[in-house]
Amino acid sequence: MAKKRKNESKVDIDLFNFLSNTKKYYNSWETKKTSNSYVQNVLDTTSKAGTGFRGEPDLIYVNENKKILILVENKDSIGDHESKERNKPKDFAVDGAIHYTSFFLEENLNKINASLKKHFKDWSIIGIAFSGDINDEYNHLVTTFIISENELKDIETKEILDEDDYLAFFENIDIESISKNISKSSSEINRILRTLDSQKRPILLSALMICLYDKDNVANDFKRSYSNWSTANIIRNIPTTILDILTNENIDVDKINILINELAFITTDNDLNSSDILKDILKELENNVIPLFNKKTNYDIIGKFYEEFLRYAGVANVKKGIVLTPSHITKLFTELVDFRTNDVIFDTCCGTGAFLISGMNKLVKEIENSKLTNKKERIETLKQNQLVGFENSSTMYSLAISNMLFRGDGKSRIYHVDAFSQKASDILKNLKQEGITPTIGFINPPYGGKDNNTNPTKKEIQFLESLLDNVSRFGVIIAPLSTYFKDDIVRNRILSKHTLKYVINMPGELFQPNAATHTAVAVFETNFPHNNKEVVFYNLEDDGFILSKNRGRTDVLNKWNPIKKGLLNKIDNAKSLQDNLTLVQTKISSNDEWIIQAHSKTDYHHLSEKSFVKSIKQYLIFSLKFKLNLLDKDIDEITLLELLDDSIKREPQIPKSSLKFEFETWKEFNFYDVFKFQRGKRLTKLDQNDGGIAYISSTKENNGIDNYISPPDYMTIYNNAMTINNSGSVGYVFYHNYDFVASDHCTVLSILDEKIELNEYIAIFIKPVIESIKPKYNFAREISDYRLNKEKISLPVDTIGKPNWKYMEDYIKSLPYSSSL
Repeated sequence: MAKKRKNESKVDIDLFNFLSNTKKYYNSWETKKTSNSYVQNVLDTTSKAGTGFRGEPDLIYVNENKKILILVENKDSIGDHESKERNKPKDFAVDGAIHYTSFFLEENLNKINASLKKHFKDWSIIGIAFSGDINDEYNHLVTTFIISENELKDIETKEILDEDDYLAFFENIDIESISKNISKSSSEINRILRTLDSQKRPILLSALMICLYDKDNVANDFKRSYSNWSTANIIRNIPTTILDILTNENIDVDKINILINELAFITTDNDLNSSDILKDILKELENNVIPLFNKKTNYDIIGKFYEEFLRYAGVANVKKGIVLTPSHITKLFTELVDFRTNDVIFDTCCGTGAFLISGMNKLVKEIENSKLTNKKERIETLKQNQLVGFENSSTMYSLAISNMLFRGDGKSRIYHVDAFSQKASDILKNLKQEGITPTIGFINPPYGGKDNNTNPTKKEIQFLESLLDNVSRFGVIIAPLSTYFKDDIVRNRILSKHTLKYVINMPGELFQPNAATHTAVAVFETNFPHNNKEVVFYNLEDDGFILSKNRGRTDVLNKWNPIKKGLLNKIDNAKSLQDNLTLVQTKISSNDEWIIQAHSKTDYHHLSEKSFVKSIKQYLIFSLKFKLNLLDKDIDEITLLELLDDSIKREPQIPKSSLKFEFETWKEFNFYDVFKFQRGKRLTKLDQNDGGIAYISSTKENNGIDNYISPPDYMTIYNNAMTINNSGSVGYVFYHNYDFVASDHCTVLSILDEKIELNEYIAIFIKPVIESIKPKYNFAREISDYRLNKEKISLPVDTIGKPNWKYMEDYIKSLPYSSSL
């Protein structure tokens, strides 16, 4: 049988067309040869035959601006994808991709020309092996290699990605490396400074980093000489060096004095003065930290140090109202709004400057990708005039100054000022006179403000209103969920001036391990009244990050970029993609809550026969303990199991043959059309008198029974009714066929149709159905009559479309254990 003729030229053409027409790349792909002289110099020695002559990958992509190189090797059959030893580059795609890409390893570049090694130092270099037919999804293979840490690594993706996806992959590798190195350096510096107050460590770090700041046209005697100086000489030179460097960067002397004044302790601290602590830290910073700033990333290096300092001191950031924003979220902010090259970024509580860094990187990218002719000058102008930050904490302000300095910007308009002060208003007026008007605002405000006599700190919603009122285009905030449904007066006032566009619930683990805070991101278009416009709500349940012991949450599995692309696609196309569970687009008016939980449908997908069997079991266990007066007894599980075994039958009451669980036939009702409900009454623990009536509170234990009391006259005694917990163990539902009273943390439920008598079978069926609303509520967003009036519930229906109570009763009777009811 004749061997099938290879047709690799067709593979080249098909793959070239696929990359050019269906994937997103900013430059054009090239076949065989490239116009880039540096790449060409390397390929001149890469013959697959090993002769040292010219080699030619099938496809080449070069983007000099973004510093990315992709080399592709093709074969027309998946049988030629990879050899066993990966050592036959002429015959197999993987072998060929490895062959060409390996020439760009540092040691191989150095053999060709030392200048090539320097040129490709910060490049993202990728080798792709492709075999088969790109137009047949079941008949092609893709293997991808990258150069990372001077090694060739398989990134285990089975598809060809867009250019930005590859760049994001390298950025994630950089972030992982930075995070690892910072954790290591932070641990070492904290060890060295173990005798110094943890609150002073960040200031010292900031000062020492500024002292090591180096600029091509400015000599830094401190950096060149400190290793030969005595400790006394180092301490003496720190303030003068800071003054010289920051003055040269055109930072106001008043701002410089804030940092120098904060450093007064270095002259009196015994440990700093009597040891080589400062010299050791300077060496650690110079060798292992400052080089990390050479990578162009949104990662907040200084912020990470600050978090680590607090962690080593045993301080949780959220307790101080400080929750530093993860770098992937600061970058997400820049992708939620449209940027222009002349935008001015504003953060009224900028912390260590993470949002300013992210905004700066985005604006630099916009300028570099524009058709502007004076790009270099525009980038310098950006760094001088297009970043404005307010920060009230002197510590955080000092960190922000050093952070921006090492980002190549010591001139950004960062001010040590309370955003709500007259001084802040005056600064904005003066900036406006200079032609600097904030256009885009980013903010992660301090959490937990109360704005009252005992706690005068401002609330998150007040920070939001202040920000929106001072930017001309867009404002974006990340804040606790309560920000979006409390303080109706302020929220309504905001909507009278600005348009709410999106609210995105963030994963509950976002700020771990520093804070267990449930948050959401909201995007506003400013200076246009909302006027009942539609808002997109999205619940981002997972960002792909994994919590590691020493480095916090990291994207080790490289999941975030595709998740982010999906998020952006969903909010841009919400009308066609909404499922009313995790994605909702709806009109918002005054007093409406700005949170998806208030507008999404209840998700019943988790319900199954097991849910109702579990409901039976829970009720039977309670009933047994109730009957034997064991509710307040601490009995072991074995004893309880023996009691249950003696008392409970596993058989159903009636045959199951004709009864099926068919959720698709259920109908949705307004909650108030099915149930009547009444909130319980407040009765404090001190006012409770012992008695024989069950007192139902917001516990999930013992069917909600918290105590037995003699209730006051103003409390209603109920029987044969259900309760739902409004707070505490919010959303739990219980049935009570005994006399009880309810606290104000519960709502009493009964069937609205007086012809229907509630019984334990119906109640057991209803319990897991109503409890399906639990994910929509929490301790901050309690269940109230107002919210129940907006809730809907799905139930089985009869032939005329009314709730089929008979079916519910019979269905429970048809399940295991029901014969014990």
